[in-house]
Amino acid sequence: MYFNRIIRTFIIALVCFSFSSKTYSAVNEVESDLVVQLDDPHIQIGSNFFGEELLIFGAFNNSDLSKSDIIIKVRGASKSISVRQKAKKYGIWMNSQNTVVDNVPSYYAIYSNRNIQRITAKDFLKENQIGLEYLEFKSNKKNNTSDIYREIIKKNKEGGIFTEKYTGVRIIGNKLFRASVQLPKDINEGSYEVSIYFFDDQKLVDRDISKVFVNKTLAGKYIYTQAKERPLLYGIICVIIAWIAGLLVAGLSRVR
Repeated sequence: MYFNRIIRTFIIALVCFSFSSKTYSAVNEVESDLVVQLDDPHIQIGSNFFGEELLIFGAFNNSDLSKSDIIIKVRGASKSISVRQKAKKYGIWMNSQNTVVDNVPSYYAIYSNRNIQRITAKDFLKENQIGLEYLEFKSNKKNNTSDIYREIIKKNKEGGIFTEKYTGVRIIGNKLFRASVQLPKDINEGSYEVSIYFFDDQKLVDRDISKVFVNKTLAGKYIYTQAKERPLLYGIICVIIAWIAGLLVAGLSRVR
């Protein structure tokens, strides 16, 4: 971990040096390219995976970042979930209607240098689904879905699947920006879209879209598949392994 941080710091230093030493042949030439780098676009999940930190950094040519704003959105593939509502019947609480909600992100994170409501207009946030309150879910039920949507957001926030961090983007030396996005241990395998929005005076100047791929290692994938598709067999095997391990520990204790 310490070695990885040294490597990341070295990479950022190289990027900073390259931008500080860049020269321009024409006085009137203006470059407005947003340069973004991910420290590891391919993340491997093993059996001992407890989460990962995704480092995002970059710069904007010919611009003072101290006067600008940056929003980073990381979104996983959409999925459908089934929500059972409870209703009181005959004096007891029972599961009643089953509501299917579509377009729920498997992972969703917003990182910015300040509150997104102060960075740009609400119409832009809503159009690009930036912010938890602007997520657009779809349901087979037309009415009274607001409580269901709020409950979905609440549960995902508690599990670290949904997150908003308005102080998550740091401006370094008025030229570089960086953010450390925390990926939870329960993150799903698949492709994740990383969108970076660059604003100047509440106006979008540029944007960049990158991809992060999360894959399970061979052993991790096997364990995950067994636990999901054959939970009873997986549980029995775990109990047997624990029992054998207990016998080995007891045997070693007697030998000593």
